[in-house]
Amino acid sequence: MVTFTAGQLESWVAIGLLPFLRLLALFTAAPILSGRSFPARSRVALAAAVAFLVAPHAQVPAGLTLTSASAVGLVAQQVLIGLTLGFAARLVFAVFEIAGEAMGLQMGLSFAGFFNPAGGQQSIISSWLNTLAMLVFLGLNGHLMLLDALVTSFKVFPISDAPMTGLQLLPLNLLGSEVFRLALALALPPSIMLLFINLVLGYVSRVAPQLNIMAVGFPATLLAGLAWLTLGMDNIVNPMDDAMRVILAPLR
Repeated sequence: MVTFTAGQLESWVAIGLLPFLRLLALFTAAPILSGRSFPARSRVALAAAVAFLVAPHAQVPAGLTLTSASAVGLVAQQVLIGLTLGFAARLVFAVFEIAGEAMGLQMGLSFAGFFNPAGGQQSIISSWLNTLAMLVFLGLNGHLMLLDALVTSFKVFPISDAPMTGLQLLPLNLLGSEVFRLALALALPPSIMLLFINLVLGYVSRVAPQLNIMAVGFPATLLAGLAWLTLGMDNIVNPMDDAMRVILAPLR
């Protein structure tokens, strides 16, 4: 007859529940999985299924129970790490949103939001780049890289009796600077091209003052921006790969 004690049962619950909480927090904050189109029940079921596979590699200390004095800290640690990983994955898409806002403003498609920031409208270029980035993210197996980062996080941020140990290693301040650097690198080529076009239009307006520069300049910058988006989007895979490598690397 197989027997077990209450302490063993509590230890088994901790081994399965703590990785589940970290995964559920990740799925709650990660892009695509946290969308309204992904049902909450499916999210919980997926987190439970992955936690069942990850639990043997989570290195939960033997004899650790959720009734101990550090149980609240352990739960908070798992939720915080999961949310941080999901937030880092969202920063990958923030790169393309910021670059899209910059390009849309230069093309003249963000004037309404520029003069009325309270409108809350996202630039159409930013929305299109965000959708394209999601497709590239899935094509590059970004969701698998995110799960790999979470499995590795159990080594970088292990579950222990001192739950706050190692949390200072989360480089959230560095991730923010990397987002703006990558967004600037993505938006700089079309911005330089559109700046050159505006300089030419400014020279033309000085040579021919009777020319309605607004009627000519807006279609010119719009067509030039659309041409760059059509011809230059073949290289969007490299910025996405760089964004995932730079932003997720410190957490792996």
